Amino acid sequence: MKNKYINYYFSGFGYSAGKYKIKNSDIEEAINKGFLQGFSSSKLEKSENFLKFKESNPEKTTFDYFAGYKMGFFERHHVTPFPPTAKKLYYAETSLDLAVKAIEQALKDSCLVAGEIDAWMISTVSPHEQAPGIAATIKSYFVDFDNHTPTFSLCSGCAGFNMNLEAAINYFKTNPKAKNIVVAHTETMSSFLKNRIKFVPFVTFGDASAAVIISKTESDEKFGIQSVVNFHDLKMLDYVGVNKNEDLYMDDSLIKDRATINLPIASKACLEKTNWTVEEIDLLVPHQTGNVILQPAAEELGVPNEKLYLEAQNYYGNVSGSTVPLSLALLNEQNRLSDNMKILSATAGVGGNFGAFSYITRSFKKKNPFNFHLNELKGKSVLVLGASGKIGYNLAIELSNRGANLLLHGNKNTKKLTDIRNATIFKADFNDTDSINNFINSLADFRDIDYLINAAGSLNDSEAMNINFYGPVNIINSLIRQIKLGILSIGTAAEDFELEGFDSWISSNRAFHGYLASASGEFLKYGIRTVYLQPGIIEIGLSEQIPQKYKFKFMLSTGQASCLNISNFCNNVANSLYLPKVLDVQYSYENAMLVGRMGYKLEVDI
Repeated sequence: MKNKYINYYFSGFGYSAGKYKIKNSDIEEAINKGFLQGFSSSKLEKSENFLKFKESNPEKTTFDYFAGYKMGFFERHHVTPFPPTAKKLYYAETSLDLAVKAIEQALKDSCLVAGEIDAWMISTVSPHEQAPGIAATIKSYFVDFDNHTPTFSLCSGCAGFNMNLEAAINYFKTNPKAKNIVVAHTETMSSFLKNRIKFVPFVTFGDASAAVIISKTESDEKFGIQSVVNFHDLKMLDYVGVNKNEDLYMDDSLIKDRATINLPIASKACLEKTNWTVEEIDLLVPHQTGNVILQPAAEELGVPNEKLYLEAQNYYGNVSGSTVPLSLALLNEQNRLSDNMKILSATAGVGGNFGAFSYITRSFKKKNPFNFHLNELKGKSVLVLGASGKIGYNLAIELSNRGANLLLHGNKNTKKLTDIRNATIFKADFNDTDSINNFINSLADFRDIDYLINAAGSLNDSEAMNINFYGPVNIINSLIRQIKLGILSIGTAAEDFELEGFDSWISSNRAFHGYLASASGEFLKYGIRTVYLQPGIIEIGLSEQIPQKYKFKFMLSTGQASCLNISNFCNNVANSLYLPKVLDVQYSYENAMLVGRMGYKLEVDI
């Protein structure tokens, strides 16, 4: 009878990077202008190695040669345009944003939904905030309030992913019912370079996140993670780090001396534990710190260059603990992870942590691709005020696609609502008190309304207060005993920034905003969550009635680069009903009401 093995394998991969690609030419330009220091072209121009390189690459400069071919970095991605500054970083994506995108991609790759994840393990040294731990916040973007799976946040850089691999396996062993764990690392290394002037960190570091889903399965064969080792070197403790002012410090030569020792030590210990020889390794996937460290380490191990994977380093830079899962995600994307490959991964870096893991690849037939949000609102009833407007109509379709039972209010154009699945249609004019009362009475039979969404709105001065304020207030006050889970209303960025010619619309929105904020604490006593979303300019809807010159000036003042896509907007609104947080929404609290700004951030003086 064959032995049965419990295997822990990567069932999904995902990654994301800063949206600004920084080329070596950008850094060279900053050196030439005197913004960065430490590079001497004259020393290299006469060297034999450069002259030989120049013969076959006549168009390349000394900096091209040094940064790309000697150091091993050709491109990297940052969350801001080059160079990073405190103000640019305020408006930029954070390590949180990058991680959410990477994990979402990994879940899609694994064909799992977030509710199937049993634990969340995230490491970083550049969190978006000091507390709570980043793993707890990341989880809030994927599951609802009833999900109690644990989260683990690790403050660790280069070795963070490797350390969490060991923690994940230990978690599986002590929690036999666990089947899937998210392990991710995320980093915005450029946020530590605001005050640096030496060129080396700018060549070396990038911003990225990468994630894997580790799944458990039983099989007659042994595959997946074979062994994990982690160590610590106190001699490397102070060679690289980030001080209390969030500025990077590093000693290049001392880092090299220790890392080239520690990488082979960890690799050999892992090989011995796995019972592999160096010759059996198909691919060495190290933490990608630069050629000056990795090539001597590979040589010490006896691993030929063709088995050394450095593409993540070449085109994404050193992204701390993200580099190993990023490498694996790139290999997976390129269909280069064939069955039964033997992979060794080693890491060494900040704080002196170093380690390695061994892995045997295995592919599995996955479930058919699916919609993440399919049937997430099945069995839930949602009342939508203003569903006959363009935004309300598109939102109703999104909610219907998620399985919701809809109660759709409209005034004009209600006929088109009849085509929406699982919808009951109501007609009411918010300018007419009797019409509103009839509408409220017609809802008396619906004792359980899980969510109420207010998408009603008008720019017309004569009706703005009735439609944007009095009507919704009257309805919510009358139905509050029937609403079970949440109230969500759509406001406008014009509450924060000046928009000419629409004072009545803005003041009525502010009035309703204030009503919800003041009532949110009382609503919470009934178990009702209150969310108020303030979008920038949306591509359709009321914004179509705003003259182009005013719209352009307004978007310029908010920093909104382009109109919000209606599909993405409706997706975010629907997610906001039941997910604690939604990507690309900036949050704050007013009383017990969660306020989310979409498409812009409030101005800050930095």
